[in-house]
Amino acid sequence: MATKPEKTFRAGACSASVFLNERKTQDGTVKLPSVSFSCRYRDDQTGEWKDTSSMSPNEVARSLVVLQQALDYCWVELEAVRRQERQKE
Repeated sequence: MATKPEKTFRAGACSASVFLNERKTQDGTVKLPSVSFSCRYRDDQTGEWKDTSSMSPNEVARSLVVLQQALDYCWVELEAVRRQERQKE
């Protein structure tokens, strides 16, 4: 069963998705973020979308944008976890 991302950021064919994974701690369960990144292209011969690790300079720029957006979202989520932990004290 696939887990749906909490948030996905896209620029062109590049995307970064943030997932909130539950982790057990001594004080209970918290949701911690992780990021999945992909850059895709359409195969000219088959018409299928495929993942790639090779990018043009423009795609690198788009990758940086979506990864920064995902990182910013993660910091907000982590701060919420910290705030929740402080309230328990």
